[in-house]
Amino acid sequence: MFDFLTLEGLPENLAYLVYSLQQPQVVLDLLLVSITFFLILLLLRRSQAAVLLRGVLLIALVAVAVSALLQLPTFTFLLRTALILSLVAVPLIFQPELRRALERLGRSFGFLRIRPTELGVQNVPKLIRATSNLSNRRIGALIVLEGETSLSDVADTGIPLHAALSADLLETIFEDRTPLHDGAVITSEDEITAAACVLPLSEQVLPEGMSQGTRHRAAMGISERADCLAIVVSEETGQISIAENGRLYRNLDPTALRDRLYRFYDPLQASANGLANVTSLRERWLSRRTSSNKSNRDRLEQILRYLATFLIAVLLAVATWLLVADQVNPPQEETIGGIPLRLTNLPEGMSVVTDVPLTVMAEIQAPQDIMASLSEQSFRAIVDLKGLDADVHHVPVEVRGGDEKVRVVEVKPEVLDVELQPVTSQPMTVTVIIPDRDSLPFSYAISGEAIVEPPSVQVSGPATAMENLARAQVTVSIDGSRTTVTDGPTVVLKDSDGNVLPGLTADPDAVRVTVPIRQQFNTRDAPVHVVITGTVAPGYWISNITPDPSSVTLLGPRSVLDEMGGIVDTVPINVAGAAGDIVRRVPLAPPPGISALNESGVTEGSVDVTITVVPQPGNLRLTVPVEVTGARPGDAVSTSPASVDVLLSGPLPVLNQINADPKLVRAIVDISELGPGTHELIPTLIAPEVLNTTMIPNTVQIRIDRPEPSPSPGS
Repeated sequence: MFDFLTLEGLPENLAYLVYSLQQPQVVLDLLLVSITFFLILLLLRRSQAAVLLRGVLLIALVAVAVSALLQLPTFTFLLRTALILSLVAVPLIFQPELRRALERLGRSFGFLRIRPTELGVQNVPKLIRATSNLSNRRIGALIVLEGETSLSDVADTGIPLHAALSADLLETIFEDRTPLHDGAVITSEDEITAAACVLPLSEQVLPEGMSQGTRHRAAMGISERADCLAIVVSEETGQISIAENGRLYRNLDPTALRDRLYRFYDPLQASANGLANVTSLRERWLSRRTSSNKSNRDRLEQILRYLATFLIAVLLAVATWLLVADQVNPPQEETIGGIPLRLTNLPEGMSVVTDVPLTVMAEIQAPQDIMASLSEQSFRAIVDLKGLDADVHHVPVEVRGGDEKVRVVEVKPEVLDVELQPVTSQPMTVTVIIPDRDSLPFSYAISGEAIVEPPSVQVSGPATAMENLARAQVTVSIDGSRTTVTDGPTVVLKDSDGNVLPGLTADPDAVRVTVPIRQQFNTRDAPVHVVITGTVAPGYWISNITPDPSSVTLLGPRSVLDEMGGIVDTVPINVAGAAGDIVRRVPLAPPPGISALNESGVTEGSVDVTITVVPQPGNLRLTVPVEVTGARPGDAVSTSPASVDVLLSGPLPVLNQINADPKLVRAIVDISELGPGTHELIPTLIAPEVLNTTMIPNTVQIRIDRPEPSPSPGS
């Protein structure tokens, strides 16, 4: 992870940002954040918070510059933490301005939106009624209707009310001897924001014949600063006047006042159509000023100010994006090796003669959550040979990842030296190599030449390698086979010294080879048959008979071989009464004139025979009495049940022995550690270990009655 607060980390972060701009969602993200900052700056521009915001930005800029230049780790840590905390602190510091903006936004959309006619119907009658009553009673009043420019700084000079706009409340506020009657009332849409507010005084000279009253000068002063409308009721004459755009309109009757009020509200409501209302209202305000002899130069300066504000918003958005990316999902760098390398677009008729590595390494940059899932299989390395001729070329290695958020910083090696040569070809006859000819039994032989399909292959490759080509060969193993061998070995291309030539290809690259194997005319393979006489002991049986070797080669006249059949017998083995394994060396008994030979061609007159004699399996059921041991003198012991059934399975001779003497199986219960009462116990079953036993039931109840000990004399 790297830090954008350092000179080392800043270029990597900016490079990561530029790479990320290829993703549409990142561009949209930055655009929306820039617009958000732009709107916030516009909302704060004409408020007291603008000065605070400029101070905060200046301090932040100086702090970041110091951290990047001087490499102060502790200060950098504090600055990074402060930047994160600022995301929480900014809404708190600029809470009034943001609250005001959200209120206007909420009223401009959905069910909270106040329609133009609705706002006029709500406010104008209340204002006319209040001003008319105050005028008739000659009570001075100053009411300021907020436009698009925020008057929160002016409202802060008075007493906050945030009450619904009503004629009665206005008359009560300006009533003589009330605490709030001195000063101005600030209203916002359908709400009285504050009362007893102090307004800036205008430097203009009042119209001729009009006294330089504070209320009228204050009304003109606030209308010069903001796009508001100020209603003034004269305490001396009772006349109603309004101030708008720095001009004072005097002696208005209720009808003229109503027209002025509706003209004030209509443009405000007509422009409340979404997030563009701030810009459109400011343009209307600029147009009103332009209509008052505003010059083209002022208009150009205003546009430049907007562009500068938007540029600042973009810089703030970039800084925020880098900060969030560094903290929430920081980009990381890691070196990944073993990336498979592939050559592409090899020109027709050309071949690569240099050794090209199979894999490469790459330094990868990716977000933390993606980096954890990356491996060498997530990338592919490509060397593009398109359009290259016969020569040595320095070709760049390109590594590509499957995820668009992954950036390849560096490839190792970045460039490969690749030599291309023209491809030539020629036919070559395939040579068959059989390395294990001597593994055939003596009675078998290869009966002819190996058959190769196709008999030749077309060899292609670079001219320099083709000059050393001596043979195309295949290797086939017969591995002591007694039948014809068919295989599909791969063609290997070698030089005259037997070295494999790299870079050459054979078409086809594998052939079909058939090696014919036949048995000699006067021999035959025959399995050994062990002849058995007699009967094993009762309860036993022969489970297996194994001769070694299991087959021999018979040598003799063909007529005799054909008459004797397919097996060779041993002399009889008597197994009468056998109750265990029998291992003997037994002579073979082939017909006269026939010899038995082993695979090496040596006469085999006898074989080793193993006869496995095992007991026959069986089952037996017994009823065994439960024996109680460990009883004390005088104990009365009863058992329920008194006997158990035992199922036995295993060798039949052992079962026959138990059947003759059932006492070989016992069920015993030891009560030496038990006291009086009823106990449920599992009997211990004693039987030969070679048997499998099952006891039914597997528990018995033992009741012990023990007499009380007699008292000793004198007790």
